[in-house]
Amino acid sequence: MNFNKKLATAVSGAVLLMSGQFALADSTTDIVDALVGKGVLTEEEGKLITKGATSKAKADEKANKSRLKVSDVIDNAEFYGNMRARYEYRDGTGTGATTANGGVQTDVARNRARGKLEFGIKTNSGKWYSDLTLATGTNTSGISSARSDNFTFGGGDTNYNAKEGVYIKRAMLGWTPTEWLTLEAGRMTNPLYTTPMVWDGDYSVSGFQEKVKFTAGSTEIFGVAGQWANGKWDQVTANDGNSNFGGSSAASYLFAFQGGLKTPVTDASSAKIAVTQYVYGGQRGLLGTNIGFVPGLKGAAAAAATGANAVNDLDITEIPAEFNFMTSSGFGLRVYGDYVVNQSADDRAAHAHATTYLPYGNEDTAWLLGFRVASAKDLKSFEGNKAKAGDWSANLWYQEIGVFALDPNLNDSDFFDSRLNMKGVVFKGQYNIEDNVMFNLAYGHGSRLNNNLATPYTAGNDLTLNLNKMNLLQLDLTYKF
Repeated sequence: MNFNKKLATAVSGAVLLMSGQFALADSTTDIVDALVGKGVLTEEEGKLITKGATSKAKADEKANKSRLKVSDVIDNAEFYGNMRARYEYRDGTGTGATTANGGVQTDVARNRARGKLEFGIKTNSGKWYSDLTLATGTNTSGISSARSDNFTFGGGDTNYNAKEGVYIKRAMLGWTPTEWLTLEAGRMTNPLYTTPMVWDGDYSVSGFQEKVKFTAGSTEIFGVAGQWANGKWDQVTANDGNSNFGGSSAASYLFAFQGGLKTPVTDASSAKIAVTQYVYGGQRGLLGTNIGFVPGLKGAAAAAATGANAVNDLDITEIPAEFNFMTSSGFGLRVYGDYVVNQSADDRAAHAHATTYLPYGNEDTAWLLGFRVASAKDLKSFEGNKAKAGDWSANLWYQEIGVFALDPNLNDSDFFDSRLNMKGVVFKGQYNIEDNVMFNLAYGHGSRLNNNLATPYTAGNDLTLNLNKMNLLQLDLTYKF
């Protein structure tokens, strides 16, 4: 009998032995030893088989040693990230800021090549979990660093192609004591259902937040409560015991409360709606180190508004909603919107300057209406914006932001340059070259909403103008890992 036939006989014998009266160990060595003992294999043939199995075991052990190791208390860990290259062109007209063009209508055009890197690791350990994320961007005292992870090619810290900085974007600890309750603390992803009109997508919140989720039949009911720092959460007061108060430092807080629901309408459609209330606390505003918000007037030179980041007299209610419909031809349609009103806009206008700005207290609303169409395999994929290679999407919306309607520290930094008192339209298109490689094209056109008032900002001002109108074009290539 040749060796191949003996090997086949050995395997057959191993099966019979394992299912018969002999109790053998799982290892290849024990099986081979048993077959040698039964005379099915010679000792030399047994050694040859055992040697191959041992070599494979050692190779597997080496491969395992080369993998990323985590603590034994961690159930699983996921490394993730993305890299993006962008070409951007923007132009606009408005009142200049420099000595040469201050107060004079000026045209400005700017084109940039930019990049972005974001990477992190998520872990789970029982009911506990974490998210640590690092990203490029800026780390200055300005609020711009909170709303952008971009770096300009060749820029660096010295504008001579210096190395780019990487900073902590998120550092969060979470706990799920029950299926319906989640508690989180640290620097976290914004948990609210919202739109870029109100919140920039790169903005991370810091503090504490609680999330609840229930189901009633096929309807999902969700809620969020956030207690976040709106500035440095570090309040210090001194008392000498004789009712004399010494040096102190102010702190500011943003409390957000959201409740909403998502429900199927038919087998091929769904609806989602939420109501969010924002409450501001602390002393960053009228009574703190910053004076009240003053938006400025139409002819003013471009500069950050007086008290530009002040959050006095903001009592904001937001209502985002959407309706999704999946067609039978493999693509979905979405109609979505967002409505915001600041119920203390009259007070915000009065505290800016009673005689000048009080007539504009009715600039208290912001609203957005949009449409999205995209290829998708089913309604769930479309709702979650999940795309595979060959998928595409097109997104078009219009928005208006009243000058006293929103917190100027939070809205999107791209469209329209972080400004208030702007209206305009945005188009975004995406094509998935691979499951994890996307090409994006975006274009936006914006103009001044109220022609008597400035277009104030807290950060950005990429065109250094008190804008009358602007255009923005972006071409992106993104790789996810």
